[in-house]
Amino acid sequence: MTALLRYDAACAALAAAVQADEVMQVHVEAKAIEAVARVAKNLGMEIQARTLRARAEVRLGQMLEEGERDGIIAPRGRPRKDSGLECFPATLKDVGVEPKLAAKARKLNGIGAQAVAKVLERFEAESHARGRLALDVIEQAVAKRSADSRRQLARELSDASVPLSPTGRKFPVVYADPAWRRKAGIGNRAYENTYSTMAWADIIAMPVADRLLPDAWIFLWIPRAHLLAPVKVEIATEYGKVQVDMPLAWAVAKAWGATDYSTCFVWTKTDEECPDDHGTGLIAWDQDELLLLFKRGRGLPKPDSDKKYGSNHRARAERHSEKPSFYRDMINDMTGGVPVLELFAREDDDHVLPDNFFTWGNQSRNTAEIACDEPFDPSTGEITEAAPDPAAAQSDDLDIPTFLDRRPKQEAVA
Repeated sequence: MTALLRYDAACAALAAAVQADEVMQVHVEAKAIEAVARVAKNLGMEIQARTLRARAEVRLGQMLEEGERDGIIAPRGRPRKDSGLECFPATLKDVGVEPKLAAKARKLNGIGAQAVAKVLERFEAESHARGRLALDVIEQAVAKRSADSRRQLARELSDASVPLSPTGRKFPVVYADPAWRRKAGIGNRAYENTYSTMAWADIIAMPVADRLLPDAWIFLWIPRAHLLAPVKVEIATEYGKVQVDMPLAWAVAKAWGATDYSTCFVWTKTDEECPDDHGTGLIAWDQDELLLLFKRGRGLPKPDSDKKYGSNHRARAERHSEKPSFYRDMINDMTGGVPVLELFAREDDDHVLPDNFFTWGNQSRNTAEIACDEPFDPSTGEITEAAPDPAAAQSDDLDIPTFLDRRPKQEAVA
């Protein structure tokens, strides 16, 4: 039988398939036709066979989704032994589907029939133009569509959390520039001469985890000297709670809900005109600051290729502790404009933040708090009869953990 006849027969079999094993047979046959066409250097047939494989994967994804919905196939192919069922649903192994293929099929099916048709049209055109299979067209399209869906889900979950969460809106991104207290004492160039600082233990204790979605990113600024500074934290073990030394950066991130460290960005505080500009330093002149990226759960989707940034950005420092607006723009680009909670934000008429940024801190307008028709005192979160004094919003005596945890309007009033 020629490759063309085999291809026609496989197409007919796919159209008639009603069970997963029948779709798998088509998938195997299409793969074999593709291999024969490659040896024969028949690009047209190779493209057709690869397209058939993709269509088989879409149908397989549909069947898996339908089977899970009807209880025939276990969710994600893994039965729960505590489900109480006498007869477990079928696993992927039972239906003869490899886990990687199942995941691929679900993703391809998940982008929708119209999107699949457009992707396969582009795949065919690109393959003919390149003179070889343009497999990256399918892979990138599926990845982008999946990433867009996850970002949209993050937006919807954040919006839906506003009336439901007792601690307020939950966020898929936290961007924080903590008011770190130096351990070297207070001198003429100490942070405390410019703004109020917080003890490390108080920063760790902030209830940030309550404001995070299950899948989220945490961007955390930290001075180089603080990065691996040991701090005692209490952890639970099988023998009870014990105190251990933990690097400060990880202690904060873990307490705030992070499950993994991802990467970091470096802000170099110099430019071409002043390459030797620097801050203080006991051993080395301080010319850089670190922005660490941690994730919770799955985190957010990786940024698209055109939204990736270099790990280093060079810009001279301005006001004390002020970070370049470049990083807000970077975060917005990387995350696709999802809601962002900015902690310790500096916000005024000269520092207008993107609409999707919700701020908190004694130099911000505290838009991260629950929306409230009545005026409230920003230092306590209590409802007041008169509009709050703008000067009070800039108070350095803010009770930081309490303010972040302010209850919703209806509970505060009650």
